[in-house]
Amino acid sequence: FPSHDKKALEKDTGTYYLRTDANGKQSGMLQFVELDGIIHHRLNNCSTVTGRLSGTQPNLQNVPRDGTSKVKEMFCSRFGKDGRLTENDYGALEVVALASISGDKNLLDNLLAGTDMHCYRLAGALGEPYDKVFKKCHDKSHPEHKKYKQLRTEIKPRAFSNQYGASAAGIAYSTGCTLEEAEQFKETELKLFPESSVFAELHIRPEVERTGLDSKLEREQDPETGVWKYYRRGYYQAKGGTCYSFRQFQQWDKESRKEYYDYKPTQLANYWCQGEASFIVQAACGRTIRKLIELDFAEGRVIPINTVHDAVYLDCATEELAKEYGALVRTIMEETPKWLTEQIPAYKDWNYHTTPFPAQAELGLNMMNKVHIE
Repeated sequence: FPSHDKKALEKDTGTYYLRTDANGKQSGMLQFVELDGIIHHRLNNCSTVTGRLSGTQPNLQNVPRDGTSKVKEMFCSRFGKDGRLTENDYGALEVVALASISGDKNLLDNLLAGTDMHCYRLAGALGEPYDKVFKKCHDKSHPEHKKYKQLRTEIKPRAFSNQYGASAAGIAYSTGCTLEEAEQFKETELKLFPESSVFAELHIRPEVERTGLDSKLEREQDPETGVWKYYRRGYYQAKGGTCYSFRQFQQWDKESRKEYYDYKPTQLANYWCQGEASFIVQAACGRTIRKLIELDFAEGRVIPINTVHDAVYLDCATEELAKEYGALVRTIMEETPKWLTEQIPAYKDWNYHTTPFPAQAELGLNMMNKVHIE
């Protein structure tokens, strides 16, 4: 095998299948298969800083994506050859939530229109019409296809880094582009999506700084020098009541060559948005369970088995049940943000009652090979 293939196979074997070392110690996901032939994993409510669920014994939220491994093929229905698994997934939930919360109409309109956001950003950076850039990126017969496909590929990691609050220098460092290219990207992003681009700085940071000044100083001991250092902890409370905590970290000012403490821009941009998106998913999961209880889990033939970030999974006894209940869960998920405003009216300030939150539903013999449910 080529070295990269061998490395990937060793990771799959040790992490997702079963390996026993010379001392008889087992590792891998299959060590958790119980006597009924099923893996009963754990979902933990209080393990992440953002409020998302985490998974252990084993972590069934960490399964390789399609195209990188075939691990997903081993997860199939408990009901045998007639059974089907369904996956119901929000589309770009964090970005839709950010667009809704910030009131960024341009970002939201493009998401709902199915715009290729990477082509849209590339068109903005190049000053070219979106339609022409889209054609160059996707039409293999176009003479500039190879060039534009590469440009589109290069802009993707910059978008992800920027979404998580990275500075121009941070984008350049993490993606390998020049500082000038990173600065141009951030300028283009601000022009295209002005409200969402500055929301964290205009709304999250001021509140965190205000509450930090109102709170008592906290201290910690430097593990290397033993010196006690002081920092502040600020908070941001979301419309639903969730309170996000942010602490200051030691920074270094190159110009003054002095040490100072400040909140991390990446955390201010990311933590609350991840948390609010996860709250929508958790509310959708709760509503799904209540509906399934009401329907007696189709006499035990429809079983909820997992939630992974923005997705809900069911195990159904037949393809017909998978289609019926997959479509039902999709509807529940799409209606949940509006339902939340009925329970917590403050969410109307974030446009949850008017913003569409699209979800998709798929079914398949296993977690890897799936088709869309109409």
